[in-house]
Amino acid sequence: MVVGANQKDMIPSIVGVDVKTNSILALDGHVYNADFLATKYGCNVPRSPGKLERLDATALLAGYFAIGIDIFKEAIGSFSGILKDGETLIGFRDPIGGKPLYVCDTDSFLLFASELKALSPLQETIVPLNPGQVFSSREGAKKYFDFKSPQNSLPHPITEDFYANKIRELLKNAVRDNICPGEHVCALLSGGIDSTIVVSLAKDLIKNLHAYTVAVEGSNDLAYAQRYTKAYNLPHTIVTITIDDLLKMIPDVIYALETFDAALIRSAIPMFIISKKMNEDEKPDVVLTGEGGDELFGGYDYLKALSNEQEFNRELLNLLEIEHKTGLQRVDRIPYHFSIEARAPLFDRRLVEFSFQIPHDLKIREVGGKKIEKYILRRAFEKDIPPDFVWREKEKFSKGVGSQFFLRDYFQNHISDEEFESEKRVTDTLVVRSKEELYFWRIFNSKFHPTPATISQLGFTSSYEI
Repeated sequence: MVVGANQKDMIPSIVGVDVKTNSILALDGHVYNADFLATKYGCNVPRSPGKLERLDATALLAGYFAIGIDIFKEAIGSFSGILKDGETLIGFRDPIGGKPLYVCDTDSFLLFASELKALSPLQETIVPLNPGQVFSSREGAKKYFDFKSPQNSLPHPITEDFYANKIRELLKNAVRDNICPGEHVCALLSGGIDSTIVVSLAKDLIKNLHAYTVAVEGSNDLAYAQRYTKAYNLPHTIVTITIDDLLKMIPDVIYALETFDAALIRSAIPMFIISKKMNEDEKPDVVLTGEGGDELFGGYDYLKALSNEQEFNRELLNLLEIEHKTGLQRVDRIPYHFSIEARAPLFDRRLVEFSFQIPHDLKIREVGGKKIEKYILRRAFEKDIPPDFVWREKEKFSKGVGSQFFLRDYFQNHISDEEFESEKRVTDTLVVRSKEELYFWRIFNSKFHPTPATISQLGFTSSYEI
């Protein structure tokens, strides 16, 4: 039995060892309440004077021996990992699924890995561990946390100000928790409301916070990003892209992203380009992103048609449950390809849980005959951000940077109808949805040679308009 991990930063946190029980825990990610858990479960690890140290892995290991897998329910953060308890091997993943973990379980062996590419050469079935789940060599998969579980209901009536103030408090704490001492942190700034909120909070914690923006010259979001950084005198790097830039990056993006979902790749290419630029410029440890606002607060345009609160909440839950295979996969894989860890404060579990208690009509509200998406999130920060930033309409990341239809139109003209018809069926149950996606499938298949069972576990965005 072998357990290994790569330590990127210089602050020990990812490996915990208990010599007495012959146990080891290897961690990907961070546990924000590690010090609290370490104290609660008697994790007495001596710290070197003047040296930055974290107790993430050792705190989880101590908690595991005190309360078993329920320790992962108590842990707040974005993490996955492997725990060796004697002869038992356990994989685990946080309830949101911000950090990946793949499982390959056969009659001969059990393997875990953080990337699909580490296991795909085996030509066995590879499945992602679901968020809020553990996988044990003795018992298989077991759920320890489920957002479908009953939530604590809030007393009614509650004012709009209460919800707005609570969101602001929780997100402010989440941004703080995502900035660790000793780390070099920068931020992605699209110019949209979500990333602008994260930057507005982070700039008060990080001196001269460096913001990065990727866009086509003249795109909608670029002007807002430029105005914001100029207003607050923030260092700002802008990378403009062309169709040639997008085409050139596709093979590398697919290899890093590990999917052929067209909508996801479309949004990943600009992120790949800006992550590459960040790495060339300053090699940051961490980049903060605005991912999560759409899924939690109803930011997608099609949600405006869901007037029934139960149906609306069910769809938001569906979006959250698939996010670890779509948006969060992009956020994790692409910057990490350049040794940069992306963190999404909006996906803090405390904020996620609270968001499910917010009424539907505060997420999408009709004002002046027009439905405003993410209304309560905007209200929460209307005193921190200029009004024309707070109340502007949302842009999809690839649309906001101006690249949304470049690739779709290009491949529509470069792959024939005959090619598409003859190659569109990937498996018995899966058909690619466009010529663009067919091109991506060709590259994905050549790099990963996935089995049909592995393909069935991939995530796909439900609509190109998402």
